[in-house]
Amino acid sequence: KDMGAAEIFPQYIAHHPNGRLFAVCGDGEFVIYTAQQLRNKSFGSAVEFVWSYSGSYATRDGAGKLTVFQDFKESFSFKPPFVVEEIYGGRLIGVRSSDFVCFYDWTEYRLIRRIDVVPRLVIWSEDGANLVLVCPDSFYVLKHDKDAVHAAVVGGAQMDEDGLEAAFELTNEISDKVLSATWVGDCFVYVSQAQRLICLVAGSQETIAHLDRPYHLLGYMPEQSKLYLVDKELNVIPQTLHLALVEYQSAIMRQDFPAAEGFLAQLPESMHNRVARFLENQGYALEALEISKDDEHRFELATQLGKLQMAADIIVKISSQDNSMSARSKWKQLGDVALEQGDFGLARRCFTEAKDLGALFLLHTASGDVTSLLETAKMAQGAGIANIAVMCYLLLGDSRGALDVLIKANRLPEAAFFARTYCPSGLAEVVKAWKEDLAQVNQAVAECLAD
Repeated sequence: KDMGAAEIFPQYIAHHPNGRLFAVCGDGEFVIYTAQQLRNKSFGSAVEFVWSYSGSYATRDGAGKLTVFQDFKESFSFKPPFVVEEIYGGRLIGVRSSDFVCFYDWTEYRLIRRIDVVPRLVIWSEDGANLVLVCPDSFYVLKHDKDAVHAAVVGGAQMDEDGLEAAFELTNEISDKVLSATWVGDCFVYVSQAQRLICLVAGSQETIAHLDRPYHLLGYMPEQSKLYLVDKELNVIPQTLHLALVEYQSAIMRQDFPAAEGFLAQLPESMHNRVARFLENQGYALEALEISKDDEHRFELATQLGKLQMAADIIVKISSQDNSMSARSKWKQLGDVALEQGDFGLARRCFTEAKDLGALFLLHTASGDVTSLLETAKMAQGAGIANIAVMCYLLLGDSRGALDVLIKANRLPEAAFFARTYCPSGLAEVVKAWKEDLAQVNQAVAECLAD
């Protein structure tokens, strides 16, 4: 739909928070239009134009003076005591110099906070409680304490040259390049330099999608639970981000668990594993165990929480899915935990299932379990692990059994020396076998062996 032509050449467009107005800025001027009819609402001189969260706006002229307008009328103006390079809208007026960024109040000329970074983007959450400063190679997530600022202003607190320290609190510093971004509730969603669409909640990053080409993030439509992105050819694509998931994560961060349960009920079961991972990252391992449908994840959580019998039942379930190698490694892991916690019965079961003969040898020798040690010797002999089998038979006092293990393993030189020391009655048999074996390689050396 062709709505008409702008009166100036637009260098950029700034949309009003409610979407009903937008401002076009270029050629040292700005014009505010209605979004539906393209009617001229206001105009003036400016090299930069930004909106506030409430619909007020600020302009910067070529000399660096900032003018704030309330209800389309000039409210106040000021010129910061430094060279202004760029201004930003949002909950506070952001003013960037070459070395730092300052945030000022929208109601009067008052410095709220100076922050010693040089952002190229300043992105506020809708409620003004969170802020991201996007720098060239990283970004900072800050929490904005509106109540502390209001209390300081009302109480007439003295502000130093850096403003009010309590105004912002650094929550995360992420080493990643942000191309475009938006807030969805308390969730920060951005497109990274590596062409990934990433969701950041409470410092935990999760990849929503891998993009096949550079995209710009346009925004989020909560009624559709969709993020919309556009490429250079103006192709628009959607990506699903359930609003209930975002609300659930926000409720968990606020520790509002009744509300979180209500949002969880709105999520499809396919999202439960993702929710469980989030809960684990927030330190709610027990709740994550109750929600997760992934057996691998449930095993990790059960082991972490000390629910060892439940972990064993999960391994049995995994084993029934013909994933024997995965199951064996988990039996070994669970056995180590059971041994640490003194559950020797479960540890024995785990090491037996995992066929971890070294651990079984340690367990049975430490407990003096003769019967189990004999079983371990037979298992080791059957598996061809001669060292453990020989040690088991030696500790059981069965030197003949140990000798047979060495002979069957074709370790005849060791068998001969072992027989000479511990089992002389078998020496002649071993030396004879050794000679026959060595004769196949070197007859002269074989004849040098003395019985």
